Amino acid sequence: MEPKQSSVFVSLVFALVFIIGGWLFYKHVSQTIIDEANASKDWPIVQGMVSFSDIKSSISDGDEMYSIDLLYTYTVQGENYTGNRISTISSSTSSLSEVEKDLNKYPEGELLSVYYNPEAPSISMLEPGAGFFTYMITYGPLLFCFVGLIMFLQVLKKIGLVLLALFVSLKN
Repeated sequence: MEPKQSSVFVSLVFALVFIIGGWLFYKHVSQTIIDEANASKDWPIVQGMVSFSDIKSSISDGDEMYSIDLLYTYTVQGENYTGNRISTISSSTSSLSEVEKDLNKYPEGELLSVYYNPEAPSISMLEPGAGFFTYMITYGPLLFCFVGLIMFLQVLKKIGLVLLALFVSLKN
C-alpha cells in the first residue's frame, strides 16, 4: 500500500508544480511580454537608419542556428538612440535561407520606421505587435497549467476510488 500512497503524493506535487509554476510564469513573464507587444502597436514612430546588418550564427544542441544581427539609429526629441530589436521577441532558426530573406529587408543605410516606447525612448522595435513566438511564450505556460489540472483530476480520481473502496469495505 505504501508505494501507491507515495505515487499519489508525487503525482499531486507534480500537478501543483505544473499549475502554480505555469500560472506564475504566465503572470510574471508572459503577460509582460504580451503587454509590451500589444502596446508597441500604438507607440510613436520616428525615422531611423540601419547602421549594421549581418547574420549571427551560434551552436545550440549541436545544431547551427542563425539570427539577424542588426543595429539601427534613431532620434527622439534631439536625443540619439541605437536599437537592435526587430520585434518583441527575437528568435533564431536553423534555416540560413530564411534569415537571409529577412535580412534583405534591413540592408545597411536603409531608412526605416522605428517604433519607440514614449515612456522610455531607448526601448524600440521595427515590427510592433505580437508574432508567432510571442504567442507561444505567452500561452505555453497555460498549457502547463492545463496539464497540471489533468494530473490533479487524475489524483482526485485515484483518491476518490480509494475512499469508495474503503467505504464499501467498511459497510460490509
